[in-house]
Amino acid sequence: MNMIKALPLCALTVLSCSPAVAQDSSLLPSFYGRLNITAVHNQPKDQGSDSEFVSNASRIGLEGSLPVSEGLKVIYQAEYQVNPDNRPFGNRTLTQRNTYLGLEGGFGKLLLGRNDSPTKQLQNRIDLFNDLDGDIRTLVVGENRPNDVAHYISPEIGGFVFSYAALLDGKNGLRERLSKSTSASLTYTQGSFYGGVSADNNLNDNDVLRFVTQYRMGDLQLGALYERSENSKNTRGTEHGVFFSAAYTMDKYVFKGQSGMSEQRRDGGRQTSFGVDYNLTDDSKVFGLMTLTRSDNHAIDNDQVGVGFEYRF
Repeated sequence: MNMIKALPLCALTVLSCSPAVAQDSSLLPSFYGRLNITAVHNQPKDQGSDSEFVSNASRIGLEGSLPVSEGLKVIYQAEYQVNPDNRPFGNRTLTQRNTYLGLEGGFGKLLLGRNDSPTKQLQNRIDLFNDLDGDIRTLVVGENRPNDVAHYISPEIGGFVFSYAALLDGKNGLRERLSKSTSASLTYTQGSFYGGVSADNNLNDNDVLRFVTQYRMGDLQLGALYERSENSKNTRGTEHGVFFSAAYTMDKYVFKGQSGMSEQRRDGGRQTSFGVDYNLTDDSKVFGLMTLTRSDNHAIDNDQVGVGFEYRF
């Protein structure tokens, strides 16, 4: 078993056996999860239609912290995606998501394990159809969750936060790995404004530059993303992607839409989604959606409509 992958499991084992943890329930890990299920109808351009139930990155996890000294604590998380239909994940019922062991203090956070890259985190929920067919990952390549990373996140200073992750896969010396496959970002938050820039260097063979901006005006949220990428294993050269989203909250309803285009995943890739959420409680909602997918290869064009339910605990 890879050492970095094993760290969170070791931490949870030690914590569960610690007398201090047994006597203080506040030190026990928190159990959480999310269930997201949709019933969708697909209408491909050149094929017959079909309908199905889909689990959209439903997950369970444990997270917690343990004080080490004043101003310093161990933090950990072990999260797994639940795949009841098995189809996208090679017949594995559980697949690992963000799972790490780290330290948190005045210096910020240092995480070891598996975690969303700084470029992926940069989108800051601008993707309003995350984990659905309209997910931004179907358009752009900067959505990575690598294994074996050392990930540093700075404290917030004047609205700025810096994040840096390096892939430590054991193939080279530590000094070389800290600069060979990396992802870094710088974000700025001031009131209702959020913006940031990130860069990936040879992460999954891609060099990526991403810019993101988001602005909230009362119940209205607007977001935009631009990404430029170049893959070291093809001769297509520099490829670009743009993405826009908007959401409006009215009482318990959230009306939302987003659209993007990119050459990174497929030639002439274009995608537009519309939807409405109805919040039943703070932790549950029902929703409807429509996603239109287009490309130069019309064989993969598809119109999808669906309804779904989400519950968080």
